[in-house]
Order: sequence, then structure tokens, then C-alpha cells
Amino acid sequence: MRESPSKITKNNMMKTLTPWLFLLPSLAILITFLIIPIIEAFRWSLLDYKIIADTSEFIGLANFRELFADEMFWKAFINTILFVLIVLPMNIFLPMVLASLVNQKIKAVGAFRVMYYVPVVTPIVVGALMWKMLYSQDGAMSRFLVSIGILDQPMNFLTNSTTALVAVAFITAWKGLGYYMIMYLANLQSIPNQLYESASIDGATSIQKFTKITMPMLVPSMTLVSILTIVNGLKVFEEIALTTNGGPAGATTTLVMYIYDKFMNLDVSIASAAGLVLLGLAIVGSLIQMKLTSKREEDLRA
Repeated sequence: MRESPSKITKNNMMKTLTPWLFLLPSLAILITFLIIPIIEAFRWSLLDYKIIADTSEFIGLANFRELFADEMFWKAFINTILFVLIVLPMNIFLPMVLASLVNQKIKAVGAFRVMYYVPVVTPIVVGALMWKMLYSQDGAMSRFLVSIGILDQPMNFLTNSTTALVAVAFITAWKGLGYYMIMYLANLQSIPNQLYESASIDGATSIQKFTKITMPMLVPSMTLVSILTIVNGLKVFEEIALTTNGGPAGATTTLVMYIYDKFMNLDVSIASAAGLVLLGLAIVGSLIQMKLTSKREEDLRA
């Protein structure tokens, strides 16, 4: 018995609507906490908004002109780019190496996996306090470097403008080490063992197996880790706020710290303009990384 045209139309409509019904909660959250704030930030960036008096005046692109004329903004911009460039290779390669190590069939490998994941679940306040102690002038790291002759005298890495940004970058890399390691580990365990067995028969060394089999197969994970690192690196805040607070002399002031300071000074319009610049920077950085990784995947397949 054939179904009536109206019933067929109703079934087709239900098939079309069902996926959207499942997506509705996520779309509601996305619109509420992402799309609307971006629209509001764009609106505020075009206004001279006085938050206390709750008054505003349309001034067009004047906030952006003031922003780009601010020397501190450009310093924060450069610091943000440098921070991402420092953290990116550490987050790509260190977790990859650790994942390869804990993927081996050795005793107590589960304990090592848990140990490497501990920084991820450690509260950032506790982690920052621990690293401040390590980085202090009387800390273990300074004494160790003096003992092996790298430093002539003890120093505080967080109060030195030359080393402060790199020191904070190491905290960020340490915090995400176990998280990214799990991503690589899941990818590693999906690689067929036959590939390694065939390579062993052909006389490939461990290094050759890693460079010719493991790394090419890990490209999808490398892409994801790279994008997450770029986005998280551009919006880094807690590590800096808890260790250097943007100092010394602005050496660790990033765009998020700059935006935070503007909001604290009730300069909402300039902060909104800087936030849009940061958003654009995150989008551009992610697109560039995806393009580079896509090209690498094509080269490996060729």
C-alpha cells in the first residue's frame, strides 16, 4: 500500500528538521555566548561608551585609530605573536615524543600516562605558585643553572625582561603537555602495526619508522594541536596574571592583558576594538596553520 503524498511530505520534513533539533541546544549556546558578544563588541568599538554614566556617542573608527596609535597596544601585539611562536613548537613536538614513549609495551606505562596528565588537572593557581618558586632567584632552576655554569649568578626569570615571556611560555606548555599527549596517543594507537612490521623487514631503524610512518600518520593530530595552541596562546591570561601581571615593564603584556587593563580602567570602547583585533588575529592564525598543514598532507601523500 502506497503512502499518501501528504504523509511522504511530512516524513521528509521530519527528516530535514530532526538534525536541526539536535543542533538547537548547541546553536543556542553559540549564539548567546559567541555571536551576540561579538556583535556587541563591534557596536561598542564604534561608540564612545561611558559605562558609569551609561551614555554613548557614535564616533566611527576613532577607537581603532586611537588603538593603533597606542605604543602599548603594539607591544602587547608583538608579545602575543612571540608567545604563540614559542609555545607552538613545544606543544606540537614534546607531547608527540611523550605519546610515542608511553605507547610502548612496558611495565607501569599506565602510571607514566597518569603522571604526565597531572599538570592538566592541577589548578592553575597551584601550578603558577609552584613555577614562581622554581623561577625565583633562590629557586631550584636558578641554582641548577649556576651549578652547571650556564649562569654566573642566581636570577629571577620572571622579573627579567629578557626571560620573562619565555618562562611563562614554559608554564603554558607544561600545563597542556598531558592533554595534547592524549590526542597523539589516540592517533598512535590507530596506526596499523603491519606498517611497522613491514618497515622492520625492510631494515628500517627506529628513527626512520618515526619520521616515515609515525609523523605522517600524526598529521591530523598535529593540525588539531596547532590550532588549539594558536587559539589558546593568543588568549593566554591566567599564567601571566598569576606570575608577572604583564611585567616587568610590559615584557609579558599580551593582547588579553591589554584588554583586561582597559576594561578595569572602564575604557570599554577601546577594549572592544582590541578584542576584535584579537579575534581577527586568531582566525587568520588558524587559517594559515590549516593551510600549511593541508599542504604538508598533500606532500606526504604525493
